[in-house]
Amino acid sequence: MFLALCLLCTASVHAQTVKKKRNPLPATAALTGPPKLFGGKPAPPTKAEIIKPLETPAAAYQDNIVGRLIRKLSVETAYGPLITLPILESSKDMGAAYGVMPIMAIRNKTDRTVKAVLAPSINYNRNLGATLAWRYYIFPNEKRLIVMRAAMSQHVEKDFLFSYFAPDFWSSRLRLHAEARDGITGKPSFYGFGPDSSKSAKANYSLHRRGEEIGVETRLIKNLYADLTHSYYVQSVSRGPVAGVPQLADTFPAAFTPAAGDNNFVVHRLALLYDDTDHPFLPKVGTYASLSGAFSSKAFLSDYSYSLYTAEIKQYYNYKEEGHFVTAIHYLLQEQKGETLPFYAMPQLGESTGLRMAGEGRFTDRGRFVVNIEERMTISRLPFMDFISEIEVAPFLDVGTVFPELSKMRFRDLKWGPGVAMRLLIRPQVVATLDFAFGSEGTNAIIKIGYPF
Repeated sequence: MFLALCLLCTASVHAQTVKKKRNPLPATAALTGPPKLFGGKPAPPTKAEIIKPLETPAAAYQDNIVGRLIRKLSVETAYGPLITLPILESSKDMGAAYGVMPIMAIRNKTDRTVKAVLAPSINYNRNLGATLAWRYYIFPNEKRLIVMRAAMSQHVEKDFLFSYFAPDFWSSRLRLHAEARDGITGKPSFYGFGPDSSKSAKANYSLHRRGEEIGVETRLIKNLYADLTHSYYVQSVSRGPVAGVPQLADTFPAAFTPAAGDNNFVVHRLALLYDDTDHPFLPKVGTYASLSGAFSSKAFLSDYSYSLYTAEIKQYYNYKEEGHFVTAIHYLLQEQKGETLPFYAMPQLGESTGLRMAGEGRFTDRGRFVVNIEERMTISRLPFMDFISEIEVAPFLDVGTVFPELSKMRFRDLKWGPGVAMRLLIRPQVVATLDFAFGSEGTNAIIKIGYPF
């Protein structure tokens, strides 16, 4: 309901006239104007000039209906502001879920900035029963992030996660990321291999995954990094919780048998990264590009010997350098070589892997290609000291396919999924999102924390 009210207010927000105060220019600037290129065109602004008006704390924002509505819904407590949001979700995989999520910002007592966000929730789904979740986001500084998450359902699902990311671990020369997790999800299904797998072949299962990952990125030259990441995960599958959907063991016994027992995956990834984006979690300008190879070998206690090669680009265009319109584009090409793996460890295309209109794990094969395009439009920007700093509406288009090998990727196999997202940005580093997608796979509604890319 709250998200719907924000969308209805969009027209009113854009109808308001924004009066900007003009600072008098120095006499020299008034006479000469901005620097000119050959042909009389103004020189493009530098990246520092683009980012400056987006930095926090914000200097001045135009108040509007959306901002006033959020203030009405927020309650000030001794620790910081509290806002309670309803959970109304209709997942393609699990069906409808409804509940409530109170979100509290915990302020630093000295400068009153947000140092942490606490977001517990309770919801009900007919397949999972009641689910209790606890989420805690800690911001040691403007760029670092610590995530602690725990969730438990009446049926099947559990989730325990600790994650740490420090892009300034040793000044700007070293970046560190690490996570430990133990979880079971009954959301994904398997439909068979390839881009032509049928929706009618859907078979539900539960995926068990526990382990750790740690990676270090070291700067080679400005904006160019080398990344070495180690991970160790134990994974297996069991019967799924979704009523009315056939079980994997019954529909695909040949795929279920090698996946049922515990499989150890010890993987080392080496990547070359280019990153000049302005923020690791809420980017508005810049480019992120990576070329990586991940390697697993039985000689290093893994149960499978294989390699995975990935090329990825994320590009953020800031229209007129104001931050109100950001065009975000994501490209990903991935191919797996070596031994045949259990299906869940192969490249997949679905809800959380690039195609939001589809169910989790909808398409599976040895490789995948994905393009995502979003136009992130800021309809409200509030002062930094307020709880919700920005509200976005983002129409998007997802395009992707899977393939057995790169030479067999075909344009006719591409799946197209348009949609629209509504997002609440809680600076310095959290974004809550509601994505609604549709297409040949039907419709899907997704509530999650974080940008899709």
